[in-house]
Amino acid sequence: MVTKLPAHSTQVLVVGAGPVGLFAALCAAQRGLDVEVLDQSWQGFGRGYATILHPRSLKLLAEAGLDTDLQAAGRPIDRIGIHVEGRAVALIDLESPLLAIAQSTLEEALLRALRAKGVSPQAPVQASAITQDDHGVDVRVVRRELVRRGSPAHYADWEPIESSHVRAEFVIGADGYDSRVRSALGIDSVTVGSTESFAIFEFATNSPADWMDLCFDAELGSAMVPLPNGRARWAFQIDAGFDRFPDIEHYRSLVARRAPWYENGVSAINWGTVMHFERRIARTFGKGRVWLAGDAAHVTSPFGGQSVNGGLFEANDLVGRIADSLSGKAPPRHLEAYGDERRREWHKLFGVNVGYDLLPNAPDWLAPHARRLVASFPAIGSDAERPLERLGLRLS
Repeated sequence: MVTKLPAHSTQVLVVGAGPVGLFAALCAAQRGLDVEVLDQSWQGFGRGYATILHPRSLKLLAEAGLDTDLQAAGRPIDRIGIHVEGRAVALIDLESPLLAIAQSTLEEALLRALRAKGVSPQAPVQASAITQDDHGVDVRVVRRELVRRGSPAHYADWEPIESSHVRAEFVIGADGYDSRVRSALGIDSVTVGSTESFAIFEFATNSPADWMDLCFDAELGSAMVPLPNGRARWAFQIDAGFDRFPDIEHYRSLVARRAPWYENGVSAINWGTVMHFERRIARTFGKGRVWLAGDAAHVTSPFGGQSVNGGLFEANDLVGRIADSLSGKAPPRHLEAYGDERRREWHKLFGVNVGYDLLPNAPDWLAPHARRLVASFPAIGSDAERPLERLGLRLS
């Protein structure tokens, strides 16, 4: 039997407790807004994927008071090397460094700051129905528990045990690729290009190099990122062998073919996986009082960390616009500009309705690889413009 809890209200309801959702909630709490966070499956921190934080993200996180802890736990990256067909063609010095860090470390820092504001995620709960009117959003929240069914002993299922009604003035959907918020709005996501597959390897290394490598070979790309604590990660885009286990032999075969210049005595893989990514973008980033951020609105390849960094910027931008609406500085409809601006930025990243203008300083290798370089480069929007122009590329 499902227990019905009393209805309550909040100013901002965030659905999703990944980095983007936690940051959105923190931004709201730091602006003095009443905020709640729901997550369907969040149960703490397991092994986290490594991520790259862009300078724009680091600035936002510093403004939230998180910069010192993150810098201490991460590894700065101040240069990007570019290889084409196994040949080094460029080494870019960054004006501001990137930071490689475990996603779990980022989430833990965000959660500590959020709890210090008196906010903790509710999980595992599901926003099972979302409707809105001109004045707010009604959300049915269902809490589920894992119920064992007896024989066989391992059989169990998640059953609803409590339901409640939340009235929110605004909802932020940061609930990932299979976003229920996006589905509730009836918003489709559009595939941009074919599904891309990647074999990813993390390992110990004695290399002191603090730069990232982007490699382009025929139609495939690869990326190497130095990580904290004497580790590194290679991600190889693959077009075959999807079921091959990502062990040391698989790694060595890929390095020999795609990065023969990379030698650092790797003897074991600490962690490996094969992942599949669809480059997708929502047809619109929201409507009315319900808006999307992060993977709920867009998904791209893992090379440059664009999706999570774009999501952090979106969370801060969206909360700022919501705060203006709640304070009466702007009407709720001004949030439509958020969606328009974000879609234009992501269209550039995906190469949709964008031109690639080669400048007089452009090297010969750049033209055939411009589109893939933009999609892999660890920067978004105006942050990408200056380093790309130094290479000889301008987006129009």
